[in-house]
Formats: sequence, C-alpha cells, structure tokens
Amino acid sequence: ASPIASSVYEPESFSARSLSPTDWSVSDVVRYFTAAGFPEQAAAFRSQEIDGRSLLLMRRNDVLTGLSIKLGPALKIYEHHVKELQKTHNRK
Repeated sequence: ASPIASSVYEPESFSARSLSPTDWSVSDVVRYFTAAGFPEQAAAFRSQEIDGRSLLLMRRNDVLTGLSIKLGPALKIYEHHVKELQKTHNRK
C-alpha cells in the first residue's frame, strides 16, 4: 500500500469502506466510528444526522463542541479520523 493510503486508519470491520466517504449515509458514519472503537460517540453522529458529506465538512470546533462528546474522544476522532478522511477525500 502507498504511504498515503496506509496513513488513513480504516477499521477492518467497516463494511462501507469501498464507498467514498462523500457517499456515506448517516448509518455508514455511525458504523465507521463504532468499528473504530467509538460506539458511544457514534451515537452523537446519528443524533446530529451527520452523513459522509457533512463529516468531510466538519471543522475541529464542530467535533469538539458541536457533538457534545467528551474532549478526549472528540480530539481522537477529529485528529485520527475526520482530519485524515478530509485529507484523503477533499483533494481537488
């Protein structure tokens, strides 16, 4: 695998990884974060109806304060998942 592809952590049990995150439904986003080890926080994505397109538009502050999840997990989710997905999929 290329260094760029391997820098993005995609949980092995995540079934929608063949889809681009821009095509993810709210359920796909919830499954992604549940598979990544954040089942409690995944519920916040469901309650806010965050789909893949919305996920790729999220800023750090959106994740840290907008989802009402604890700071530690929120930082991990943003730094290791949201930011990495954005780097990979928001290239123009």
